[in-house]
Amino acid sequence: MRAIIVNSVNNGYSNCKRCGVRQSALFAELLEEDFDLLHDQVDDLDYPAGAVVYHAGAHGDWLYTLRSGAIKLVRYSADGSQRILRILRPGDVCGLEALVRPAYDHTAISLAPLKLCRIPRAIVERLNRETPRLQKPLFERWYAALAEADAWLAELASGQGDVKTRVARLLLRLASDDRPGEVIRLSLEDIGAILGVAPESASRALGVLRRGKLLAQSDNRYYWRVDTEALAATLASHDQAA
Repeated sequence: MRAIIVNSVNNGYSNCKRCGVRQSALFAELLEEDFDLLHDQVDDLDYPAGAVVYHAGAHGDWLYTLRSGAIKLVRYSADGSQRILRILRPGDVCGLEALVRPAYDHTAISLAPLKLCRIPRAIVERLNRETPRLQKPLFERWYAALAEADAWLAELASGQGDVKTRVARLLLRLASDDRPGEVIRLSLEDIGAILGVAPESASRALGVLRRGKLLAQSDNRYYWRVDTEALAATLASHDQAA
């Protein structure tokens, strides 16, 4: 069984004030007095790779701010096959749907060791009622999630372009400022579940990118090294030629 570690539930107030991703997370707009409403109710959690943060259909009692690592949001079909709808990265919030419906829409699974802040839904609802400063970040989070979902559908899941090009677009979309030159490493099955292609096709596309020196192993087994500038230039040339 994969262990989930609660690092500190008694320092939620001070940890939120010092949090390294506070400026990109849900509470970025809050003032010091707003944190009085949090008290000690924000949990600091560590999850190993492959752990389930929550299941689709489970009661949505919590929202989560991702501080490090990556999460895949998965929807399973009746035959057990999976479709990965999005990958969440540091600064993202997952479980937002708990604010408007009783259950989670997706299953959230860690792709690498995670550090998460677990926030009771009731606290977010109270903050939303008692301080107007949370409303703008909430709307921004909703819009960002919608825009990301639209981008995944348009760029990755629609089937337009050859598999190598779509894999390249996926790698660029997974790039983030917290790990320059690296992207989360996905299994062939995960790439297939995102792009709607066979794992064998994903493997061949990755091989082409490796031979072109655009993709390589990283010292961290959960990430790849990616030449994002060269990859972007290659995609730009492809788009111009199309």
